[in-house]
Amino acid sequence: ALGAAINLSHDWKGVFSHVYLGPGYSEDEIRAVLEEYKLSYSETANIEERVAGLLAQENLVGWFQGRMEVGPRALGNRTILANPINPDAKDRVNQYVKFREAWRPFAPSILQEAKEDYLVGAADSPYMILSFDVPTNAQPKIPGVLHVDGTVRAQTVAKDANPRYWNMIKAFEAKTGVPVVINTSYNIKGEPIVCTPRDAIRTFFSCGLDYLAIGNFLVSKK
Repeated sequence: ALGAAINLSHDWKGVFSHVYLGPGYSEDEIRAVLEEYKLSYSETANIEERVAGLLAQENLVGWFQGRMEVGPRALGNRTILANPINPDAKDRVNQYVKFREAWRPFAPSILQEAKEDYLVGAADSPYMILSFDVPTNAQPKIPGVLHVDGTVRAQTVAKDANPRYWNMIKAFEAKTGVPVVINTSYNIKGEPIVCTPRDAIRTFFSCGLDYLAIGNFLVSKK
């Protein structure tokens, strides 16, 4: 049914410019759930800067923002984030968050304007469906997200497509010099990607994430 609706919409209105078509929640709705669960949280006007700093310090962060992505990939709204500079990041996420096999790789989210520096034959890849070789000189910069054969299945992030996600990666670049973050779907093994604030909170406390950035709110286990 969803595919038929999208096909008909294509005929009527043209191609969708993004896939953030799922449910979204207001700040008041998110706050109400945090209060319902009696969680300690902080509110910040610049969640992107806070999260970039936490990633630079090698924390693992759940990122729940805006409307949910439609499709098989997390594209920056229902995402688990980690620091690709840390060569152990992949193992930490696989072992303590995703509970899956150690060999399974993760995808990088890369600022669109930096793609030529990190992707051989760079092309726009907003939906994380293309695989690329990583230039030899760039591989030491992002060891935590490289597959064993030196490739990545990348998402390129344009500012106009997802401003908050782009701003967070840009802030991470300002702190580390690397315009790339590890992006994997916000779920644990055997479960679907989180959809609602309750899903996000339950999964956060079911795995080894350090922080949850949900709207403008930050929840910490530390």
